Amino acid sequence: MMHELLTENLVYELIAEASKIPVRTGFKTRNDELLRKAASVKTLFIKNGRIYPSAEAMQECLTHIKLNHVPDGDIKGNHHGWQDMIVNHYPEQKIIIKLTDLPYQYCDYKTRQILPLKRKHVIDGTKLMHVLSEQKDIKGYTCGVPQDTAAQLKPIEQYLIGFRYNHNGGGTIQSVAPEIEEDFSKIRAIAEDWENPDERNVMLFLPSPLILDSDELYLFFKTRIKVKGLMIGSMPMMGMSGPVDPAGVYALGLAEVLGGAAILHALFPEARIYVYPHPQAMDPRTGQMSFGTVEHARLEMMKIQVMKALGLSYYNLKDIMTSAQMPGSLAQGDKALGFFTGLMAGYKAFNLMSLSTDQVWSPIQALMDVEALSTAWKAIQPVENNNAILRATNTIREVIENNYLFAETVDTLMNLKIHYETNILHDRFQASENWQYAGRPEELDSVEQKQAELIAQWNYSPPQDKFQKIIDIYHKLCNSYNTEPLKLD
Repeated sequence: MMHELLTENLVYELIAEASKIPVRTGFKTRNDELLRKAASVKTLFIKNGRIYPSAEAMQECLTHIKLNHVPDGDIKGNHHGWQDMIVNHYPEQKIIIKLTDLPYQYCDYKTRQILPLKRKHVIDGTKLMHVLSEQKDIKGYTCGVPQDTAAQLKPIEQYLIGFRYNHNGGGTIQSVAPEIEEDFSKIRAIAEDWENPDERNVMLFLPSPLILDSDELYLFFKTRIKVKGLMIGSMPMMGMSGPVDPAGVYALGLAEVLGGAAILHALFPEARIYVYPHPQAMDPRTGQMSFGTVEHARLEMMKIQVMKALGLSYYNLKDIMTSAQMPGSLAQGDKALGFFTGLMAGYKAFNLMSLSTDQVWSPIQALMDVEALSTAWKAIQPVENNNAILRATNTIREVIENNYLFAETVDTLMNLKIHYETNILHDRFQASENWQYAGRPEELDSVEQKQAELIAQWNYSPPQDKFQKIIDIYHKLCNSYNTEPLKLD
């Protein structure tokens, strides 16, 4: 049962008003090609450098986006790009856990330092993700973006590391510089068996309020390129770049994604369009985006309700964020709030972001997040009977008649692991005396040991024919940018 924060009347009023805002106010843009093309379409209107979608354009787009669902992906269900950020509604009682690939920094919790994320960090983190994928079906490609390389090569190296060290392959949602976009697409075409190397899937996040602008817009006007899929997102911030009221900021966020989608659908009707309304809270002390707070949690709970009320077959994965910079009480409290409010709202697909919003990779925090979310999901599952009462009655009689302990019965021996988690991450000491006797170990020691054990289990090689073709393209790029290539053992 979903816990809905908006009444039915309010959510439909929000959608109705959000659909009118673009018609009244239009969108500002700096893209002259977009303005020129929009001027030639009868359902769009240009005035003072702003593009106004008509009510007809808005309705046509609403009809279009309701027909779109998330494609199946590859044989493992992966998309290797922004499509992994959305998921179709599904009836099965299962949970999807994804580890983000956005970080560009590394948490050294022992020295309490935040460091640039290096190639070695990304390789080790990707090996960990491969093992977690094999053992726990965790989704994801790499743990972040290597910083010790040429700026233009960062997304390519992130993709390569995933392809080399993870059976899920490579993936990135980083912006790709125009000068290397074609080479990167060649790499993806080889790795992912694209039928048409000239097709693209593009993600645009629109600045607020109502600005249709993004560096990636040039792809729509590039010779030979055909945009076949398009994600339009928006992140207005309550009280800063959007209204301070939660429902109000959703009205703006929804107006931006629906209006932007309507304009681009009118111009490029062949592209399948998806929307990502993503309003955010701020820290009133600094004006920066704030995560892990009650305001952020409420906006995330509202999101799935708004998208369902729109009649969409998909929704955005629930991001689990914290403003904490190190593992500790703040991080765990923020994560717990995100887990349980997300489950209450009806989410069954989550995107785990380690520390400092989505900036810092911590393998320690990632392992704790995976366990905490898995535990939260298991804790709310219904108890199944399966003749448990009759079996218990017989066991009780057996214990009394034979003067047994329940621990000695066949029932306990056969079913203990069904009803107890035995492969746990933390060492738990149920009394202070036990902890003292064990030498008063730090709580994170057992997590770090588990991390090392998991990485030691890594063993994977990609298809060598594809790998060599990709490496040849990559080495030419490294020569162009005078960069020492990755050592991909």
